[in-house]
Amino acid sequence: MKTIAVFAAFVVTLATVHGHDHTIEWTITGEPFEECIAPGETLEFIWARGHNVEQVSAAGYADCSGITNTKPVAGNYKFTAHNAGTFYFVCGVGGHCKGGNQKAKITVDPSC
Repeated sequence: MKTIAVFAAFVVTLATVHGHDHTIEWTITGEPFEECIAPGETLEFIWARGHNVEQVSAAGYADCSGITNTKPVAGNYKFTAHNAGTFYFVCGVGGHCKGGNQKAKITVDPSC
């Protein structure tokens, strides 16, 4: 019985530490967004209208290239991190990325 109680406490601790959801208010702020999330966690980009979310390479993030959709879409967009790494996202609408710096660098690491 003691083993079950310890295991249950361990599972509750994991659920508390991992599975935390993150959000970005996806608007033009003039500054890029940066988030650190653990594998298995979800990041949601939230906007009312006039934007989209495009995943790009590191180079695409730096110079706002590699965008395939330039039209706004109905929000929201969810990114679930399955593997560790760095992921890059930009808004592909108009000059939102280049002129407004509307982009996000997401680090996925178990230490987040």
